[in-house]
Amino acid sequence: MRIPVVFIVPETSPGSYTGALGGPPLISDWMSREVSKFTYRLKSELPSVEVVTYIVKNPEEAKRVVEEERGSVGFVVVILHCWSGGATRVFLETGKPAILVAEAYGGGGEFLLEYGRAVSEGRPVVGVSVRNLDSDIVLRKVKLLEVLQRLRETRVLFVTINTEWFKNIARVLKERLGVDSIIVDGRDFVEKYYKSVDEREAERYASKWISEARGVLEDRVGEVFKSAKLYLAMKRALEDYKAQAIAVDCISLYDARVLDAWPCLGYMQLWLDGYVAVCEADPLSAVTLLVAWYLAGKPGFISDPVLDQERGEVIYYHCYAPINMVKDKRSAYTITPAHLYLKRASVQVDLPVDEEITAVLVNPLEKVILLHRGRAVKNELSVHACATKLIAKSNVEALAKNWRYTWHRVVFYGDLVEDFKDLATLLGFKVVREDENAG
Repeated sequence: MRIPVVFIVPETSPGSYTGALGGPPLISDWMSREVSKFTYRLKSELPSVEVVTYIVKNPEEAKRVVEEERGSVGFVVVILHCWSGGATRVFLETGKPAILVAEAYGGGGEFLLEYGRAVSEGRPVVGVSVRNLDSDIVLRKVKLLEVLQRLRETRVLFVTINTEWFKNIARVLKERLGVDSIIVDGRDFVEKYYKSVDEREAERYASKWISEARGVLEDRVGEVFKSAKLYLAMKRALEDYKAQAIAVDCISLYDARVLDAWPCLGYMQLWLDGYVAVCEADPLSAVTLLVAWYLAGKPGFISDPVLDQERGEVIYYHCYAPINMVKDKRSAYTITPAHLYLKRASVQVDLPVDEEITAVLVNPLEKVILLHRGRAVKNELSVHACATKLIAKSNVEALAKNWRYTWHRVVFYGDLVEDFKDLATLLGFKVVREDENAG
């Protein structure tokens, strides 16, 4: 993985005034220190990225770098000193995603003019001006380029009987995000993977999940065993296809009697194994999960949100959630039936409360990112609807009026609004804040 980092510096000559900070001889030493400090921070925090640095003084040098890096995902452009005679603009006008960073004293003037121009022209540029170049806010924006590059290297395994529909979606995911989709017919998956599972190993996982659960309300223990078989089948398929995520079209497969197990417990385990697991084979939720996983190592909870406008609450529910939603903390879970006992081996997770959440959906079909915020306040356990029910406070009146496109939203802990807004800018997507009142 390779990201080019370009430092914009002035042409200098002895005794000349070159910008806001001044000129030689001290300016050269200062710029050298800033380059070293910034490069060291990126290499330390992004160990999987090859950080390739360039020093650029004029537009001609900038054009040579653009040509050399024509295959790159984008550019990090760091303005150290005004003015570059147009070198900065060369990178912003390539059409590639760019992170524009300015050292406030030295590069702040050029930053204001060039970033403002780029924004007005609708270019895929995210900018930040700071006095401390190795600050966390800069790193977080640079990581967006890593996210875009990792999406290009990602394979999502879709297991379904609706293969033609997924082929159409796969073309959009590849075209707009670079994500590769591997579409496996559910019948082939069952024959090759599910039926060949070592049943003794499946029994060990079923026993493990039952022993580690806070409660077991599921009276059909055989359903847990079948879920363990499905987990082992999914993991082997992920390994065989070298995929980072798996999305099983569970409802269609179960209703068609192709598959006799539910993936909820297996999904819970796959997140602990370092994979991304996607309910109902939802491709939009899949890419949303991948973005946050690559950006911040955050698992997400795919949910069907519903509103209680009397209480000002959003109920996010689905039949499992990752138990590692918050770093270094495991949530308690209960194995339970759901949907008034029609669905088995579901997982009710006691998700963290009194914490801020961000609900997101990246929709590459419509080139939009949907966002709202809330505060988790409690969990509920019942056999009505799905098993996991996280209750949050939010602007429910705005949500009711602003909801569009599709039902699912993916819940993450923490405030990820700016990250996803920046990602939308780099992708050329629109942002819809669902929790904001119109006008």
